[in-house]
Amino acid sequence: MTSLVLLGWAAVVVALARPALTSARLASLPRLTIGLWLGAELSITVAVLTAGLLAAVPPAALSAGLAGIIAACAQALASIGAPNGTLAVIALLATTVLAARLATSLITTFAGARRWRRRHLAALLPLAAPDAGDGWTLVEHATPVVYCLPGRPGQVVVTSAARDALTADEFAAVLRHERAHLRGRHHVLVALAVAFHRALPGLGMAGTAEAEIRRLVEHLADDRASERHGRHAVATAIVQLADRTPQHALGAGTGAVDRVRRMLAPPARPRVLHRLVAAGAIGLLLAGPPTVAVASAGLTVHGETCSSSPSSADEPGRTGAAAGSGLGQP
Repeated sequence: MTSLVLLGWAAVVVALARPALTSARLASLPRLTIGLWLGAELSITVAVLTAGLLAAVPPAALSAGLAGIIAACAQALASIGAPNGTLAVIALLATTVLAARLATSLITTFAGARRWRRRHLAALLPLAAPDAGDGWTLVEHATPVVYCLPGRPGQVVVTSAARDALTADEFAAVLRHERAHLRGRHHVLVALAVAFHRALPGLGMAGTAEAEIRRLVEHLADDRASERHGRHAVATAIVQLADRTPQHALGAGTGAVDRVRRMLAPPARPRVLHRLVAAGAIGLLLAGPPTVAVASAGLTVHGETCSSSPSSADEPGRTGAAAGSGLGQP
């Protein structure tokens, strides 16, 4: 029953995430909307994995810790052939495959992006002009491009064509945009969404989440740049650099049309109530599946304890009654 509840939870989150999180009402809350997307993905993952685990391991075994889980899994494997045993083994194998797929996707996504950035930076450094500016690297190139390469330390790359095409205010806005990406570690947020999509490519919600998080991190950086340099400077800079960004980098020209429209016609400032509702929804997504699992295990253990205690307590009474009846016999 608990497994069915958790799978139902995951199905509801999948069904509601796309229409709810692409609503225009969330346009002014990019940070919280990213949290909602990642919270939804984590909630689905935990719910499905826990449902599979509970189908193979009784909640009472979970309360016994790792030893109880291992013993329950061994018992399930030993009972292959029996209907319940076969179902438990299938659930255990499916859970293991899904967990391995998610872990492999995370590792390959982060490692692949990091390896590409290192190679890209190594290829750029011989072409970089010395002492171009404070915290950014100038590369001679005819295409106007500005982007950042996260890492330790992160690098902001500027081509000579971009420097010549932008005004001083636009250039300063672009640099602030890229530094916002680096300080906010936005590449980690994007990589988490990419890894989830790679692990579950057939899940439409996963593809939407990746596209939305890529878009929302640009909105976050735009907002930071516009605080100091104004929305007009950010919008005109985006037009100059439109859609020219390497694959594993975060660039100022990504998603130009949507971002320019948002800069020139900014959404209304969010109300405190909207922030509270969004933050509460994130908490619900994260706490829901663990709460269901813990409550199920607790109720199971409590029920077994209560059902065993009266029987053990009644045993002396029954013995005494039998003894009393025996005394009255000749």
